[in-house]
Amino acid sequence: MTMRLFYEALWLQKAGNSEEEYEDAFWPKPRLSGEPIQVVSVAVADGATDSSFSGIWARQLVRAYSHGNIDPANIKASLSKIQARWARTVNRKPLPWYAEEKLRKGAFSTLLGVTLRDEHHGGSSGTWEALAVGDTCLAHVRGDELVATFPLSSSTQFNNTPFLLCSNPNSNTRLDVEAQFSSGAWETGDSFYLMTDAFAAWFFREVEEGAKPWQILRDVEIDPSVPFRPWIEELRRKNAIRNDDVTLYRIDVS
Repeated sequence: MTMRLFYEALWLQKAGNSEEEYEDAFWPKPRLSGEPIQVVSVAVADGATDSSFSGIWARQLVRAYSHGNIDPANIKASLSKIQARWARTVNRKPLPWYAEEKLRKGAFSTLLGVTLRDEHHGGSSGTWEALAVGDTCLAHVRGDELVATFPLSSSTQFNNTPFLLCSNPNSNTRLDVEAQFSSGAWETGDSFYLMTDAFAAWFFREVEEGAKPWQILRDVEIDPSVPFRPWIEELRRKNAIRNDDVTLYRIDVS
């Protein structure tokens, strides 16, 4: 036997924006519904709104991680091909001079990548490892308990200036210091939640107030009474979550 996974991404663009303006990214896109698998890599990224073509950069980063094209031991070298691809993509059409100036500074994005492995083909336990740059967060839940978070663990740790991966290599000089790594073990029945910053901040505030937000994350969209988009819109109306692109990537080990 090998592990059986259920995973899917749920997302919503910032209120007032169109779906085309959504600048988070995730990969793989197709949901997985219990098929046996030995190893899988998933990723979520949050493109910075104030940089040019950040949505494209975020999408290229998550695909690269999921396809094994980002080596955690040598991230800078791994990025060079992705940066060249981003440059080719955004330079296909002529731009006004002011847009070209902004383009030269590059696009910025967070990246959270998680890889789950079933080394022994037993299907009941295995290992996970994660790479994070920025404030997109992972929560690992077992039973009804939160057993790990990464790279942040508190709502107070979020700020307006997280370190971001840049499509311009000159802006990645601190990458060796800022890139973070974690690892652990999974068991059958575990759940993993990858969340971009606005949603992750809400998650941690709920935990700090004594709630168990993963209980609703297990049911959202699966239970017809908890559809994802109306639920997020209600959280925004209550000012419980900041108005930003929201992405939740949910992984259940069956």
